[in-house]
Amino acid sequence: MSWTEQEDEQQAPKKQVDNETLSTQPQDSQTISSKDNNSQDSKILQLLEKTLNENIVEKRRARRWKIFFRLLTFSIIACLGVFWFTQQSLDVMSVDQNEVALMPMRGTIGANAEIDSTEYVSLIDEAYRNPNLEALVIQLNSPGGSPVHSGLIYDAIKDKQVLYPSIPVIVVVEDMAASGGYYIAAAADEIYANKASLVGSIGVISSGFDATGLMDKIGVERRTFTAGRNKAFLDPFSPMTEEARGKWQAVLNETHQQFIDAVMEGRGNRLKINDDVFSGLVFTGAKAEKIGLIDGLSSINDILNNRFANANVVVYQPYQESWRELAKELGVEIATKVFTDLKLN
Repeated sequence: MSWTEQEDEQQAPKKQVDNETLSTQPQDSQTISSKDNNSQDSKILQLLEKTLNENIVEKRRARRWKIFFRLLTFSIIACLGVFWFTQQSLDVMSVDQNEVALMPMRGTIGANAEIDSTEYVSLIDEAYRNPNLEALVIQLNSPGGSPVHSGLIYDAIKDKQVLYPSIPVIVVVEDMAASGGYYIAAAADEIYANKASLVGSIGVISSGFDATGLMDKIGVERRTFTAGRNKAFLDPFSPMTEEARGKWQAVLNETHQQFIDAVMEGRGNRLKINDDVFSGLVFTGAKAEKIGLIDGLSSINDILNNRFANANVVVYQPYQESWRELAKELGVEIATKVFTDLKLN
């Protein structure tokens, strides 16, 4: 086989091109691989950037909410402070303002009764501890009760009048101020009532029964052992001797005289004495005004609005547990329902 130099020269460039082609193929694969790596790195960077941005946004949101709640808390505290300061200012204003002590007294008089001297004497003391007290107004509605408790409240009012002569004590009668109720009212500087109110009953009563005839009729003998001949003189199953009767009547007379003296001291020359005034009779408000048992016809609203319009009215009344008030209201409602049913039937 023969060849020439010319053919050899023509084949040499061809071999060189093939060699270059073979040499560039690895470079191209390396370039493609590098591009893939760069693309993955870019995606990772983008993901990290997105995550960081979202984290920053969340932190900014959390910071905003934190600032919001701080401002809200501060606002609430500020509002409470303003409210407290306003209340204190109002309290100071009310302290500086003259006050009228309104003291409701409703019900029977006695130990553990609606009007108990232990409670009301303390209330009177409490009212007079107020340096801006202008007047004590008693809203009275009582049929009477214990002369002892009536006298204790009477004395408490009189003692305050001596210590504080410039502070008037005014009693305003609602339905009635009878017996012990009027005993308390007599201590006041002024007494007012409605024209139909029942006022007076200045007297003393002690009632019982004699069951000795019944004992004889049913054949029962009473056996009583005492030390002291008058110890059982109020026993309804034993006959009362004339001596015991006279002594008990003396007790009633003395108590009656104490009542009369209290009324005389309280009313003074305003009282027009006749045979009926101290007989135990009860009078209407219109009649009571004529004989001087009261000073005029008026109501609690008229007294407060006309005479103490610029004063702050403070109510003083005994504390009563809520369950007792509820029981009392329920008792009244049940009694009213029963009475209504009985009337209808």
